[in-house]
Amino acid sequence: MKLRNTIIALVLLAIVGGYALVMYRYQVPVGGGTVLDVKSDEIKSVELKTTDLDLMIERDKGGTWKIVKPMAADADKFGCINLAQAIADAKVESTVDENPSDLEQFGLKNPATTVYVTTFDGKPHPGIEVGKTTPVGFHAYVKTTDKPAVMLTASSFPSGMSKKFNDLRSRELMSFQTSGAKVNKLILTHADGKTLEFDRQGDHYQMVKPFNFPTDSTRVTETISTLGNANADSFVSDAPTNVAQYGLDKPQMTAAVILDNGQQQSLLFGSKSSSGSGVYVRRGESVPVYTVGDFELNNLDVPLMEFHDKTVFDFDPAKVDGFDITNSTGTFSLRKTSAGKWDVVQGGHRQNADVTSVMRLMDRVQGLKGMGVLADPMTPADYGLEHPNVTITVLGANDKPIGTVWASKRDLTPEEGYTKAGERTAYYVTSSAGTAAFQIPGVSFLPLDKPPTNYILATPTPTSASTPIASAAPSPAK
Repeated sequence: MKLRNTIIALVLLAIVGGYALVMYRYQVPVGGGTVLDVKSDEIKSVELKTTDLDLMIERDKGGTWKIVKPMAADADKFGCINLAQAIADAKVESTVDENPSDLEQFGLKNPATTVYVTTFDGKPHPGIEVGKTTPVGFHAYVKTTDKPAVMLTASSFPSGMSKKFNDLRSRELMSFQTSGAKVNKLILTHADGKTLEFDRQGDHYQMVKPFNFPTDSTRVTETISTLGNANADSFVSDAPTNVAQYGLDKPQMTAAVILDNGQQQSLLFGSKSSSGSGVYVRRGESVPVYTVGDFELNNLDVPLMEFHDKTVFDFDPAKVDGFDITNSTGTFSLRKTSAGKWDVVQGGHRQNADVTSVMRLMDRVQGLKGMGVLADPMTPADYGLEHPNVTITVLGANDKPIGTVWASKRDLTPEEGYTKAGERTAYYVTSSAGTAAFQIPGVSFLPLDKPPTNYILATPTPTSASTPIASAAPSPAK
């Protein structure tokens, strides 16, 4: 064992010593500098030539990169920028041999890649021939086509220049996200023909098909962003002869946007990819087939009610002068006084209210949002809303109703997925602002079911009695 380790150590020492000897004999200090005297933003085109590929990218000054060889295609912006930067930054660490007699030892007799660049000023530049990496150290051999000298540069340079067509190809599937165009319409069409359609109206989106109901514009915007940010995982075929094999003759979903310039872009989702880890897709306006991750489709293929606005009831707090409340503790009212304070009214008697508690109720009612929309239109009996546990009517000037919120609670049954009746209580809410039923958490329901004492000052000041105020509010008529 000791003998074997000694032999291995001697071999390694010989390699290191041989490399050091070569470097000592041939290395000529050059004082830094770069392989080519170019700056990345001056580069107009880059051509990578290998024994089996001629790959070329180019751009107009200040424009976007395009692949022009071996075929025309959109290029990956950042991949091209990084390639040009790597060429411009390639430093000459040292010169190994000014006039080598044998290029084979450096991998430069038949270089793996030759790099050619052109610049916007039309100045000629030699090509860079890329050889092997050094056996010791972190360097690679290179030379330029106009000189015999073999130089050392960073070992990362060869891998940076060994690009394939798909390595520099744009993976962006839809271009509107980066073009600055606004989406005027979003259309989601399922395989069964069901279509969801949203129109931009000012700074928000409104569903117009299959129903016209309040829309969660944030959710629509997220869907549009999912499309705009979708990138191909892999390139399947640039000229498919039969898209049926990818499930794209009858796509399971088609997502389309119509931009403010009238242009339409669409993405078709086919079957699961053969690898099982993605979905086949293609642009409706172009031929190539790609794959994307399953999550892209999952983010788009969501239930209709996901796009429904989850706001139960919205109003302007500045216009509120009172509340009529009926809950499990009884019936009472809250009224703003002429002095801008609040009173609790019950049984014809007024007591000073804790303004902070009233404002907290205001915020809870005005900011009430559902966890989800259960149905629109809904049937009150399905959610216990024909006999609500809580009724809160918001009043404006002269006790004119602004709107009403109804809330209910009930125990879910075993048939609804629970082993014991009463194991979990569900809370539902609706309002006069619409016809939808929402589910809310208990922490949103319980503050609505507080007694009048919750709103009375701890040390109330007696006030004169007044005529009783009617507090009865109708059940929701749906």
